[in-house]
Amino acid sequence: MSYNNNNYYGSNQNMQQGYPYQQQQQQQGGYNYQPQQPYPPQGYPQQVQQGYPPQYAQQQAYYSQQPGYQQQPQQGYQQHDSQQQFYPPPSHPPPSFNQATHPSSAPTPQSAPPLQHDYNAQAPHYNPAPDVQDIIKATKGFGTDEKTLIRVLAKKTPAELEILKPAFENVRGKSLRHVIDKETSGNLHDALLQIVAGPLGADVENAHRALDGAGTNEGMLNDVVLSRSNADLNTLKGIYRQRHSRPLEKDIADDLSMKTKTLFEIVLNASRMEEWIPVDPNKVNNDVQDLYRATQGRVGTDELLVCSILASRSDAHLRAVADQYYGRYSKKLVQVIDSEFSGHMKKALAYIVKCAVNRPTCYAEMLEDCMAGLGTKDKLLIERVVRYHWDPAMLMHIKQAYKNVYGKDLISRVKGETSGDYERLMVAMLS
Repeated sequence: MSYNNNNYYGSNQNMQQGYPYQQQQQQQGGYNYQPQQPYPPQGYPQQVQQGYPPQYAQQQAYYSQQPGYQQQPQQGYQQHDSQQQFYPPPSHPPPSFNQATHPSSAPTPQSAPPLQHDYNAQAPHYNPAPDVQDIIKATKGFGTDEKTLIRVLAKKTPAELEILKPAFENVRGKSLRHVIDKETSGNLHDALLQIVAGPLGADVENAHRALDGAGTNEGMLNDVVLSRSNADLNTLKGIYRQRHSRPLEKDIADDLSMKTKTLFEIVLNASRMEEWIPVDPNKVNNDVQDLYRATQGRVGTDELLVCSILASRSDAHLRAVADQYYGRYSKKLVQVIDSEFSGHMKKALAYIVKCAVNRPTCYAEMLEDCMAGLGTKDKLLIERVVRYHWDPAMLMHIKQAYKNVYGKDLISRVKGETSGDYERLMVAMLS
């Protein structure tokens, strides 16, 4: 259990600070949170669904033109249909909502904001020519200059990558992915390919990788699918189907079983309560009662009821539920999940709740999980470091949360688990 015993959301110091990342997101208009008292309580950390930072560039024009981009209704769980047809994108896909750049666009309970889409981006002022030449020199002739590849690629934003890749191919005559694939190997190779793929491409690849072969990489599948915005899920499903010629929903359903399969069906419907919707105290109260009756208040567990609540509510709503549940029954919601569930279902539900309550701490735990015990889960560590490094503001708070929880520096911890050029790349992304 990672939460500080003195406070459900962490230390009192953290509560007073209120997590600057979450405050920044609200000030920048990640969503317009208008709580109805008494939710959330004073000092309650506020945060948005975290997929990727809103300043992702260039990708909006590409991603929003892919099949599968559609808005889902908000009435909660609907019966999953693996044969669902993907509609063509709208002619004007809704942009990522940003009050800083669109101050007059602040949503109200009466008017919904543009659909939140974490894969979106704004084009930066970036000249790729020097980087193109550096990569060509680093991969030309005998041997590869890995240090140059790390220097050029480790800190590139997704927006810059979407400019760099076609520029490189125009000059070199081969794709950047092809060159990296040929010129590198091992964990460095895997990490660089994740970077070059970009946020959406990496998600599609990781979803397929998590389901491919014998068994399921549960941690990777949770990272890609759970606690995501509806817009992200719809885009992810569309691109996955385009690249693999079959629905992501069907591949996941074929890989999972029983109630865990149902949980992911609910999630993949992409009908989760949006973050801009104000927290309703009555609905919070009802969910708290239903969760208790489905778990502690009965013999056995009503797993479907718990899944339907946790998978379809917004982070803001779940934070209020977790707070009221603890206040009423003196037990943390994640502890209830730990005692009532097992296996993949337990990990998935705990991930949803932890992301809602305190996302930086949840991500810090996910990183430690890759390194704890005998041997390092390198594929999972690579996936998570690449994922988190796209958002520098979130990464800063992940590192602070890691230090608060484990009493050590995250970068030093990663250094101890990696070596050589692989270590240098991981450290560069985390720095």
